Amino acid sequence: MRKYNYHTHTYRCGHANGNEEDMVKAAIAMKLDDLGICCHIPLPHYRKHLICSLPAIRSIRSLLSLCLSTLKNGPSMRMPYLQLDEHLTKILECQNKYKDQICIYKGFEAEGLKEYFPYYQSLLDEGKVDYLILGHHFHRHCIHSDYFGRDHLKKKDIYQYCNDVEKAIETKLFSYIAHPDLFLIGYHDYGIDMQTVARRICEKAKEYHIPLEMNAGGIRRGLKEVNGESLYSYPNIHFWKIASEVGNDVILGLDAHDPLDFNDIIYKQMLSFAKELNLNVIDYFEFLKGNSKGKD
Repeated sequence: MRKYNYHTHTYRCGHANGNEEDMVKAAIAMKLDDLGICCHIPLPHYRKHLICSLPAIRSIRSLLSLCLSTLKNGPSMRMPYLQLDEHLTKILECQNKYKDQICIYKGFEAEGLKEYFPYYQSLLDEGKVDYLILGHHFHRHCIHSDYFGRDHLKKKDIYQYCNDVEKAIETKLFSYIAHPDLFLIGYHDYGIDMQTVARRICEKAKEYHIPLEMNAGGIRRGLKEVNGESLYSYPNIHFWKIASEVGNDVILGLDAHDPLDFNDIIYKQMLSFAKELNLNVIDYFEFLKGNSKGKD
């Protein structure tokens, strides 16, 4: 089976260590066949996006993060738009330099923000990136009040997450769904509502032949006691049991934020987790291009 990782960040995201070449060298040392570099997508007109989020502010934390992001024209978790071309050029240089050692692809981890869907489409149409993955962290606005990974999510929040993810899947812009169980970081009732949301996401992804990503980020954070169980925040076993029942294709993602995140121990842990649940781990998937030119 081919070893791969299509979920790799660089220092440009503001919360990772290592540049493009550092990550490539680490992937080669791990003997990966394929590497995808996909920082959190830089967004044009970001200050306008933030200003539009003002009515949604619900906490001091959201207000402070909005003010800082407005001043910097980019939050601590996203590449500034002005670095887009430089970043893609650096990846191209690595592709040429290391072409005999590893296959390198250009991508971005993108939010399901419908106002930016035309921009996402243009990146794919113009060939600036090979693929996009859906890493849906926020509803409508990139502020903490709308963050789906925060503590103490309510029932309405998880259904909103589900609706957003379903709509994003239908665009065919995203080649796979990163950490689809993100919402379980802050929602610990594994009853009918959680099961309904998980099943809807899994069934929509299967309908569109889009893989789900088992993400190593939660494994690196370790096990936590939740309702008397020892669980990873993600991958959350309650979600992945449903994915196994639905029969989703599964991609492994290191979600690397540091060269040290490229290690076989975590990779083997994910494989073991998947095997226990009889998940269909794949080593090939199609890069989707949305409604690109020349397609229906």
